[in-house]
Amino acid sequence: MSAATTDKTDYRLSGTAWKIAAGIGALGLAGSAAGFAADAQRFAFSYVFAFFSFLTIAIGATFFVLLQHLTNAGWSVTVRRTAEFFMSALPIFALLFLPIAASVTQLYPWWDGADHGAHHAPATAGEHGEHGDAHSPATPELAHDDTAHPAAESGHGEHGQHVAGGRLSEEAIEHSLHAEVMASKTWYLSKGFFAVRAVFYFLFWTFLALKLFRNSTLQDSTKDLRLTASSQAMAPAATFGLALTTTFAAFDWMMSLLPNWYSTIFGVQIFATTMVAIFSVLVIVSYALRASGVSGNAITTEHFHDLGKLLFGFNVFWAYISFSQFFLIWYASIPEETVFFHLRWSDGPWKTVSLAILFLHFVVPFALLLSRNTKRFAGQKILVLAAVLLLVMHVVEMYWEVLPNYAAARGIGPQTDAALAPHWMDLACLLGVGGVYMAAVLFRMSQHPVVPVGDPRFGRSKRFENV
Repeated sequence: MSAATTDKTDYRLSGTAWKIAAGIGALGLAGSAAGFAADAQRFAFSYVFAFFSFLTIAIGATFFVLLQHLTNAGWSVTVRRTAEFFMSALPIFALLFLPIAASVTQLYPWWDGADHGAHHAPATAGEHGEHGDAHSPATPELAHDDTAHPAAESGHGEHGQHVAGGRLSEEAIEHSLHAEVMASKTWYLSKGFFAVRAVFYFLFWTFLALKLFRNSTLQDSTKDLRLTASSQAMAPAATFGLALTTTFAAFDWMMSLLPNWYSTIFGVQIFATTMVAIFSVLVIVSYALRASGVSGNAITTEHFHDLGKLLFGFNVFWAYISFSQFFLIWYASIPEETVFFHLRWSDGPWKTVSLAILFLHFVVPFALLLSRNTKRFAGQKILVLAAVLLLVMHVVEMYWEVLPNYAAARGIGPQTDAALAPHWMDLACLLGVGGVYMAAVLFRMSQHPVVPVGDPRFGRSKRFENV
């Protein structure tokens, strides 16, 4: 980032950065279109991954801005504008959602109304031995058969014929349970209701982002205190609404990729993900703005210290929620719940990714961010390093959330190497969505000061000190 050539104290970026991002986005979308023509289903899953990688950042930015207004925070005023920029581009996701809307039949097995029990198909016993599907592209649930199906352990018959018969009986029960679960969701997983919810999410997010951003930027010139009061007045209801819409959007667009799976804590996990992502972004962008001189002396060591503490705290919260979801599902051992982790934890390539997330999203950042010194001294370079690592792992986590469902849709067993097959479309979609989103963010940054100079607490924020 570079400061404007006219005056380094006007807190503005040059007007060229957004054009570079737009060019990258155009190339990425062109590649994505080529991918759609080549393999529509692979494109669809790659695009959902890219979409959520950046949507979660925009939603996290909105949560951060609302949190500052809820608490009438003064310390964060100079870094709040950065979050407002990333929030202001939230409406662009209504357009970026169109490829997902066009790919619903490729993504969601419930869309055509059929009972997609592909993940519950009985395995074939015989040539694979007594326990049948050890090497077949069988379903995730059947990886659980050795413990979940007593008939498989009964030992009837030397060649396993009766074992297979017993397992089929148990599998028939699973099919029945699966049908009951899906029947209970029919009213929710319907085309019309799905579309109405999507429209409502984007209308609410667009109103919220534009209203909060307008109040903040208009105050730069008017210094009107009523604009601050307006944002604070809407914050409680807006926070409640944002929490609900984020949770149900995650249910609709991500959880229903595997419609028989459910987790009551999934919405909280997505919230934790958005907060880790936005605090990582705030640390990185604030450091770049200060290093380039664009923000002048408005962002200080004290701000990095607090951003580091919040990043550390929310990453620990993310780890707690993620472990809680894993532990409770493992302990209950309900097939409709365990299917999610069978896809990601069975011996195979996705287990390696799961372990990488454990260590690189939690253990290593925990060690880097634990010390007070890393957040205040050494030019905040260790803090920035941790933020970069967490942002990279945020993208990896979104990949881990979405792409195993593609392997399941194709009937590829989680133990096979083909279950994890990165594709050039993953990068094309990431560059396409990310380029368009960042172009919108950087364009706003070139139009408005990067700090809210009209906020009545601006001076106090510059003088802020931790005690």
